[in-house]
Amino acid sequence: MYNEIFGVLTFLVTFILLVAMYRFFGKHGLITWVAIGTIIANIQVIKTVDLFTISATLGNVMFASIYLATDILNDIYGRKIAKRAVWLGFSSTLVMIIVMQMSLHFIPSSVDSSQDALVTIFNVVPRIALGSIIAYIIGQHLDVMIFNLIKKVFSSDKTFIVRAYGSTIISNIIDTALFVSIAFLGTMPNSAVFEIFITTYLLKLISTIFNVPFGYWAKSMYRKGKIKNLDEGY
Repeated sequence: MYNEIFGVLTFLVTFILLVAMYRFFGKHGLITWVAIGTIIANIQVIKTVDLFTISATLGNVMFASIYLATDILNDIYGRKIAKRAVWLGFSSTLVMIIVMQMSLHFIPSSVDSSQDALVTIFNVVPRIALGSIIAYIIGQHLDVMIFNLIKKVFSSDKTFIVRAYGSTIISNIIDTALFVSIAFLGTMPNSAVFEIFITTYLLKLISTIFNVPFGYWAKSMYRKGKIKNLDEGY
């Protein structure tokens, strides 16, 4: 049960940190969270762990926090700001891949002890890197679009949960399906690919279900004026 308990702790810490970034840096904190979150999530996804007797990759909680960050930006500051954050997250991931691939091609010193570790972490299989980038950009833009469509029907502050759940649950299906298909289809049995899709989506779904209260917490701070004044200082 260690991984399961530590997983809950990681979930709470991740979303508390997200809200803290918003509290102290306003919308700029959320935009930054999307940028650094995509980099962290794409590194975490390399590690596989056992949760509730099934194998799963890390990164699902961080990806869920990115979706919540864009939902908060979309709800409070509008679609344009949310899309800017999405593109910043995409660009950050692309920059990381390019720069780290170039770094790996330096011939290490005879006293270097990190090259093998860096290769293991950052020498990302091209299909996985491509799948991650394509899934991210399509999934996030779909999330922003669906969020706005739902907002036209359920626009009150109390129905933020409907907008957040509806947009993220639907967009995560596309996001996960694209990533798993591009990264793994043809390299392993279809049944194994389907199992990866199901477990990955379920973990994202669970994270989504329990993260919306943190969205309400962030929105509550905005309504009380704890965020607006900070934003005006930029």
